[in-house]
Amino acid sequence: MKKKSICIISLILIAMMLFTGCGQAGGNDVTTTGNSATPTESETEAVAKRTDLNLGAIGEPKTLDPTQISDLVVFYVTHQIYNHLIDNRTDGNLVPGVAESWTYSDDGTEITFKLRQGVKFHNGDTMTADDVVYSFETAIASAFTKGVTAVMDSVSKVDENTVVLKLKHSYGPIEYCVASSQIPILNKKAHEADPEGYARSPIGTGPYKFVEWKSGDKIILTAFDDYYKGAPAIKDVTFKIIIDGSTAVVALENGEIDIIDTPPKTDRQNLIDNPDIAYYETEIASTVFMAINHNSELFSNKKLREAVSYAIDKESLIIGAVEGIGTALETPMAKSTFGWPEDFKNKQYDVEKAKQLLIEAGYPDGLDIVLKTNESATYFKPTEVIQDQLRQIGINASISKMERGAFWDDILTKRDYDIVVSAATATYPDADYIYSTFHSRMVTEGRNYFNYSNPVLDDLLERGRLSNDQEERKQIYREICELFEEDVISIPLYTYMTPIAANKDLKGVMAHPTNRMFVEDYSW
Repeated sequence: MKKKSICIISLILIAMMLFTGCGQAGGNDVTTTGNSATPTESETEAVAKRTDLNLGAIGEPKTLDPTQISDLVVFYVTHQIYNHLIDNRTDGNLVPGVAESWTYSDDGTEITFKLRQGVKFHNGDTMTADDVVYSFETAIASAFTKGVTAVMDSVSKVDENTVVLKLKHSYGPIEYCVASSQIPILNKKAHEADPEGYARSPIGTGPYKFVEWKSGDKIILTAFDDYYKGAPAIKDVTFKIIIDGSTAVVALENGEIDIIDTPPKTDRQNLIDNPDIAYYETEIASTVFMAINHNSELFSNKKLREAVSYAIDKESLIIGAVEGIGTALETPMAKSTFGWPEDFKNKQYDVEKAKQLLIEAGYPDGLDIVLKTNESATYFKPTEVIQDQLRQIGINASISKMERGAFWDDILTKRDYDIVVSAATATYPDADYIYSTFHSRMVTEGRNYFNYSNPVLDDLLERGRLSNDQEERKQIYREICELFEEDVISIPLYTYMTPIAANKDLKGVMAHPTNRMFVEDYSW
């Protein structure tokens, strides 16, 4: 992790999503920002005595059963209550959770998990293989978890400390799926008896146990003394339900709460400049890119695709589109995903080369195109910047701002566009997420609105998801990046940052690519 400072400590989110994961993450470039003042000895002693924590929850959870919803507000709370077989930690690495080890069958379609012995639920029950089997069966049956359970076929008990997860086919990112926020270890007896009551008063094996939920006000947790890792330093946790981000920022500045996730970008500089607050951010597992319709009469011309690629100044784009709060992207996958090749370089900004390629493409006098977009700043702000950059090389782009539904109908359904600014978020931090966008099978069955079909890319994408050799997968995704660069399949632009702001005296805070918070790591 890299820690810079502004003033006394100078300049992840990332981090990611509404979704969860499989494999071992790489390429996380985490930056911590914030100011810190040097406390007096008496102030240090006073801070050290605190064992409580007040978190700002922007919005109220609908449930505390993460198998039945996909919502970050829910996950902020449930990450403290539940454990998983595999943990996706703050640094992006996967580590053993309540499974102490696991092994694969030769064909990669079965994973045998050895469970930790003596793990306790908050009601005093000991976790068993039956609880684990029930938890996975519940998640697999849910309509909300298909992004991480679709590849899972069944789970079975071998003995009291062993379970086997059977897959429909081998799947390289499967460990991220197992570590998903949506596959918590449930207490079978309690959940089976009253699933609705369980969703309001959950029982997990995690570092904190549920105490109280006052709708519209707060959710209270307390440290679990029998937690298998040992009782955490923070003993009392209160999630204060707050209507909006700006109100949460005021509460943080006033000391009413100690930490908030994803404060509004408009408050970023004020929070960084505040000597009482530490500001952390990381790259989220998401990408913004220029989508290219390869069935377009214009952009089936590779020279024209190349010209546009060289015409885009990503650094200026980031300043104009997201106020500088992002990082330039060279690859089709996000930097915080496993498989991202750290040293890979795509086409670099070169106006003169872009002009020459435009001539070679058959447009010595330039050309007119239409850039479709919608009302969301995610799309229209970068579109406006790109409009100006294309003008510099002789492409006159007019902007058609559309209603959101009509826009996506044109792009996803009708495929009626030439080039367009678009975005994608990984369900879990693994490069396999680009399969659903770029495999030729997805031209008719999925989200390949690029209309790009290439058997070489198909083969690489299939090998990347089927292999359980993580080093082999890294090489495959590098080859995929090379093909993207060579054929200009799409034009990567930038990735967002996700922030956390906290009381400067709160230790152990880090931003996470998929927006996870681990209160058990915090202390005063």
